[in-house]
Amino acid sequence: MTKTSIVKDIKSAGQPYVGQYGTLYGFYVTFENGDNGKYNSKSENQTKFVVGQEATYDFIPREYNGKTYYTVKPVNPQYANNAPSGGSQGGKHTSKDESIIRQTALKAAAELGGTPQQVIANAQTFADWVMKKAELQASQSQHLAGRQEPQPVDDMPF
Repeated sequence: MTKTSIVKDIKSAGQPYVGQYGTLYGFYVTFENGDNGKYNSKSENQTKFVVGQEATYDFIPREYNGKTYYTVKPVNPQYANNAPSGGSQGGKHTSKDESIIRQTALKAAAELGGTPQQVIANAQTFADWVMKKAELQASQSQHLAGRQEPQPVDDMPF
């Protein structure tokens, strides 16, 4: 669960741990909202959690011998998403989501082929459908009515 609170206290969790990801330095972080958990940093002088500063973090429960312990991981607030995973908040997409959707729609439209204008029109239709923009969605017949069959080069007016 992603949360935001002001860091109240940070304490060393003891000796560093050497594991498959290198040396990790443990810290116990306490927040003003009452959350506390362990943060593992690759840096002995971590800067992700600073006493007195607001931090956005993932608060992750871990079960061990029937007791719940918590791990905290810093999250860049620009990418923080308090909704369940899936990338949208109540049906609204973040700009990052929209960028990914538009890129995927363009790729699918390009695979269908057509003129550049047709590819762009198809990509927009696909993206709108994925983002559930009903007011922008064209019906299939409206969309196909806007497409023109390619004319042979001999029939082009020059």
